[in-house]
Amino acid sequence: MEPADFAVRIEEVMAEECSSYECVLLDDNEIGVLWTFLIEDSISGYLGIEENEETLNVRTVSVGLHLKDISECSREELLAILELNAELINANFSVVKYPAKPPKDENDEEVAFADEGEDLIFEDDDDEEAEMKDLLIIQTRLPFDAFAPEDFGAFVQNLLFQADTMLNREEEDEDDNDDQEE
Repeated sequence: MEPADFAVRIEEVMAEECSSYECVLLDDNEIGVLWTFLIEDSISGYLGIEENEETLNVRTVSVGLHLKDISECSREELLAILELNAELINANFSVVKYPAKPPKDENDEEVAFADEGEDLIFEDDDDEEAEMKDLLIIQTRLPFDAFAPEDFGAFVQNLLFQADTMLNREEEDEDDNDDQEE
């Protein structure tokens, strides 16, 4: 399938299966190569096409789901999560950085007033550096030719199942260890 045909078809599939989606990156030919999506207003993720000319020399498709903020996790907790990669099937956990603006303090908000004929100048909050947080994702990557846009929903469900199985098992193991220590 040609990239332009793929882009059209994946958007048709996302329109059917997602609450919302957006093409966030185009290639040099103005063809979509990266989409973000939201399913049932609670599952967010991405789908991207990568050329991989310098490494694999095979065009690939990646589907990933954003799982949780792990910025506050200890080193041991992170290692335990990443050790689970060996048990995943055609998927992996990864950590990516994402910008997160600090929550605004309700007491700091000022109401701006302008006299008639006076220009109102708003302070631009974009100048403020966003704090970088760590986000746990689960993703799969396969050759472009092996991915059919119709399989998008199945890939998302597979990733959700594996993430739920592995992460909930880890939490149950921690609970069992806490019970044994008492």
